[in-house]
Amino acid sequence: MKNISLAFAFLLSAACFVNGSAEPSQSTSDYDLVILNGRVMDPETKLDAVRNVGIKDGIIKAITQDEIKGREVIDAKGLVVAPGFIDTHIHNVTKLGAKMMLLDGVTTPLATEFGVLDVDKFYDQRKGWRSNYGATVGLNFARMKVLDHYTAQDDADWLTATKEVARKGPSNWSTKIPSPEEEKQIMALMKKGLDRGAIGVGIAVGYAPQGTTAREVYETQKLAASYGRVTAAHTRFGSGLPPDEFVLGGDEIMANAMYLNAPAIFQHFHNADWRLAAEIIKKAQERGYNIWGEIYPYAAYSTLAGADYLNKANLERNHQDIAKTFLDPATGKYLTEEEFFKMQKEDAGHMIVVFSRKKEDIPKWLAIEGATVASDAVMLLDKDGNILPEDAPYEKIVGHPRSCGAHARALRYAREYKIPLMTVVANLSYWSAKHLGDTGLEAMRKRGRIQEGMVADITVFDPKTVADKSDYAAGKNCWPSAGIPYVIVNGVVTVKNSKLVPDAHAGQPIRFPVR
Repeated sequence: MKNISLAFAFLLSAACFVNGSAEPSQSTSDYDLVILNGRVMDPETKLDAVRNVGIKDGIIKAITQDEIKGREVIDAKGLVVAPGFIDTHIHNVTKLGAKMMLLDGVTTPLATEFGVLDVDKFYDQRKGWRSNYGATVGLNFARMKVLDHYTAQDDADWLTATKEVARKGPSNWSTKIPSPEEEKQIMALMKKGLDRGAIGVGIAVGYAPQGTTAREVYETQKLAASYGRVTAAHTRFGSGLPPDEFVLGGDEIMANAMYLNAPAIFQHFHNADWRLAAEIIKKAQERGYNIWGEIYPYAAYSTLAGADYLNKANLERNHQDIAKTFLDPATGKYLTEEEFFKMQKEDAGHMIVVFSRKKEDIPKWLAIEGATVASDAVMLLDKDGNILPEDAPYEKIVGHPRSCGAHARALRYAREYKIPLMTVVANLSYWSAKHLGDTGLEAMRKRGRIQEGMVADITVFDPKTVADKSDYAAGKNCWPSAGIPYVIVNGVVTVKNSKLVPDAHAGQPIRFPVR
C-alpha cells in the first residue's frame, strides 16, 4: 500500500512539473477569465493604470498588479479595458441590432424613447440574447392601442407599428387629444407596464405634439415618479426658432421632473441650442436632481419622412434647404423638394437622414462631462423596408450610420480632438449606469464600472485604432467598427478578435422586479 502511495505521489509531482506549477488545478482555475496587462479605466474611481483583471461567475473578482491565471486568457497589452458601453436610446431591438451594437462595444442597449407596450412579451422574446436588454413602457404605443385600436405583433418594432396604423387611414395616436375616458385607458396601460418591471416611461412627444397635451405629459411623468422611475423623452417641438424652439420641449420635461422630484432623460439635447440645454441640465444636477441628457456624435439625424416637425411650414420657417440636407439612405442620394413631399404623402414611414447641425460642434458635445452617448439607433432594414435577420450581409443594411458606429466614433473623436479619454469612456458607460442606478435599478448599480464586485460587462478597445466604419454612402450604412477586439457580457466573451462568438448568449434582463 505504501509503494502505491509513493508511486501516486511521483506521478502527481511529474504532472505538476509538466504543467510548470506545483498546484496546477488551483492556479489555472482561480478565475473563469483573466484579462492581463490592459490599461484599466474606471470612470467612478478614476483608476487609469495597467492591471490584471480576474473574473469568476460573471463578476469582477480581482483588479491587481499581481500575476493571476484563469481558464481563459485575454492579453490586453496596449488595449484599454473599460466598462461595457451602455446605450439608453435604441430602436433596433432585433438580433441584428444587438449584434451590431456588440461589435460597437455596447453590452447594454436599452429601448427607452418609444419603449414597448407589452413589457412581459418584450423580455420573454429576448431570453438568451447576446447582449443585455431592457425597455421603458411607451406612451406612444399606449396611444396607438387606445386611439387607433392597434394590436401589435411585436410592439417593440415602432416603425412597423406606425406604418400599420397609417395604412388604416389617418392615425389618431399622433394628432388626437384623448377624451377623459381614453386618457384613463392610456394611463392604465402605462401603469401595467411599470408593474411588469419596465425601467421607466418613454415619451416620444416630438412625434405627437398636436395630440399630446401638457397635462398628459405631466400625468405620465407623475405616474413614473410614483414608482421612482425615469422618464425618457424625445421632447416637443422641432424648430430652432421661437416660439417653438426645441429646447423649450426639454424645459417641459425637466420642469415636470423637478416638480415631481423624479428622474428624467432629455434625449438628444444637441438638436438645437445645445449650449443652453447643457447649461440647464447642469444647473438641475447642481441642485440635486437626477436629470441628464444624451448626445450622439453626428451632424445628421434620422427620422420618418412623415414626422410632424418636417411639415412644409416648419421647414420653410427654419430655412431648411431640402435638396442639400435630406438624404435617402436607400439610395445614398439627396432628395429634391418634389421627391421628399411625394415620399411624405405616399410613404410617410420611410426612413430619411437630415443634416441639420455643425460638424465642428461634435467634439464639443462629447467633451461635456456627463453627456451620455446614446445612438438613437434605428431599425436595420433593407432598401425595401424589410427587417433584416442577424446574419444579413452588411452591405444590405440601410439606415443612419449611428446605428452601428456611434460608440467607436466617439472614441475616434476623443483621439483626434484630444478629448480626455476618461471623459468619453464615462459618457459611454458610467453616467448612464450611475443615473439609472440612482433610480433603484439594481442591475445598473453593478455596471458601468471596472471594480471588484461589479458585473463583468467589459469592452476592450485599442485607443490608437478604434474607429467607426459606417457612413452615409449606399451599401456602407452599417459596417462593424474597428479596434474593438473583445466585448464581454456577464463574464462571457461575446466578441473575440472583433467577431461575434457564435455560442455566446449571456445577456441578462435590465428590469425592475415584477409587481
